[in-house]
Amino acid sequence: MKLFEGWGKKFSGNRARFCSFLFKRGFILKEDGFIAYISRSNASFSSVRDNKSIYYDSNEKSYLDTLLDTKLSKKQIVRTRHLILSFQKNLVSKYNGALEYDGPLRQPYILLIDQVYGDLSVKYGNANSDSFTNMLYDVLKNYPKHSIIIKLHPDVYERRKKGYFDIEKLEKNSRIQIISGNCHPIRLIRNADAVYTVTSQVGFEALIWGKKVKCFGMPFYAGLGLTDDVLQAPKWRKN
Repeated sequence: MKLFEGWGKKFSGNRARFCSFLFKRGFILKEDGFIAYISRSNASFSSVRDNKSIYYDSNEKSYLDTLLDTKLSKKQIVRTRHLILSFQKNLVSKYNGALEYDGPLRQPYILLIDQVYGDLSVKYGNANSDSFTNMLYDVLKNYPKHSIIIKLHPDVYERRKKGYFDIEKLEKNSRIQIISGNCHPIRLIRNADAVYTVTSQVGFEALIWGKKVKCFGMPFYAGLGLTDDVLQAPKWRKN
C-alpha cells in the first residue's frame, strides 16, 4: 500500500497526515538529514523519514524519540563511538561547503547560534524571538569575562534569509563578535567554552565535540540529560 508523503511540518507534510487519517493509510514525513549538504546551492543528499512525527516537533513523539528510548547493545555502543570519532576526524557538519573561519577569535568565548527567522524547528521547539533575546541576556550575565561570538545561519548569506539577531545593534557591543561571512562551524565549536542555542543542530554537533550546551528551545537532543535546558522536556524523553 502506497504511503502519503510530505515535508515535515510544512503544508505537504500536514496534507500527508490529513490524507492518512482520511483514507486510513500510513504516512511518511521527510526532512533534510543531519549530514545534508556539500554545497548549500545543491540538493540535500540525505533525508530523515519518520512515520510518527518529525524530529524537530517537541509536541509529538517521533520515531527518533522511540529510537532514543531503545537500549543499545554492546555492538551498537562500539559502533556509535566509532561514528563519533569519524565525525570528529572528518570535521563533519550539516553544511559542509564552506571553509573554516580563519580570522581571529576573542578568547575565551561562548558561541551563540543564530537561526533563520521563522524556521519551523524554532516554532515546534516551543521557542520564539524572545528565546533568542533571553539567550543573549543569559550569556552576557553568566559569562562576564567571556567574549560572545554569534554565528549566523548559512542561509543568511546564500539565500538572503533573515536571522533573529539585530546584527547592526549587537556590533556596537565590544564583547560581541559577529561572524559576518559563511563558514564551516567546527573551529568555532572546538574553541568555545560553551555553546548556546535555541534549537539549532549545531548544539547537537557541539555535544559530539564534548562541549557544554545550553538550549533555550527544545530540540531533539535536549531533555535527555546531555544539555542545560531552559524548557521542560516532553514527558516521553528520559534522562
